[in-house]
Amino acid sequence: MADYLVTLNQPGEYNVGVDYEIPSKSIQYGNIVLDTITGMNGIGKTFSLTDQGVAYSPNNNQQLIVSKNNLLLNPATDYNISGDKIVFTTAPTGTDNVFMIALAAAADLTRTVNYVIDSGSTPMAAGDKGRVTIDVSGKIENIRVLCDQTGDIVFDISKTSFQNFPNFTSITQNQRVQLQSANKHFDDVLNNWDTTIVAGDILNFNVVSVNNIRRLLISLKLKL
Repeated sequence: MADYLVTLNQPGEYNVGVDYEIPSKSIQYGNIVLDTITGMNGIGKTFSLTDQGVAYSPNNNQQLIVSKNNLLLNPATDYNISGDKIVFTTAPTGTDNVFMIALAAAADLTRTVNYVIDSGSTPMAAGDKGRVTIDVSGKIENIRVLCDQTGDIVFDISKTSFQNFPNFTSITQNQRVQLQSANKHFDDVLNNWDTTIVAGDILNFNVVSVNNIRRLLISLKLKL
């Protein structure tokens, strides 16, 4: 549930602080016939997995049905999944007929943690903007920031465990998120970030400096 702090200053002016988490998820509902792999020469064992040209990462070996020359391969012994790659135990040759089907996944594949910072009708000030507890384990894949208007802002995200609270450590490793004369930001490189999240971790959001921005949405996409 969101917490609302309303401060009345003078007629016609108000300050509303709204900081909350909106959980969302991505589920694969149907089976997918993956693209045909290329470059099989009897030597190479590792191949990229794609769906209509887009990299595809199965949850595990068992999510794939792999057929070679009309025979089903054993996911326990004949191949291994590593991210968006499949590694065959025996290198397929150019004459092998290989096709793969990715089965529907009933479990969450990703989780997006959305955090809103809102200063209402008054200019946003620097400082601690609150914290949220994460209920899943995973790795942060990217961060997306959307602001109400063009402006400047620098903020940091730190984390701690319940046992170590309230001692927080920055996950950006001093590579703070910065927007200059912008209203949006996206980063999927996350250079030097500590991207590991363990269920129960607490994230803290702190605005270092801000100008001409009153509301922003911070979205962290986690790969579970």
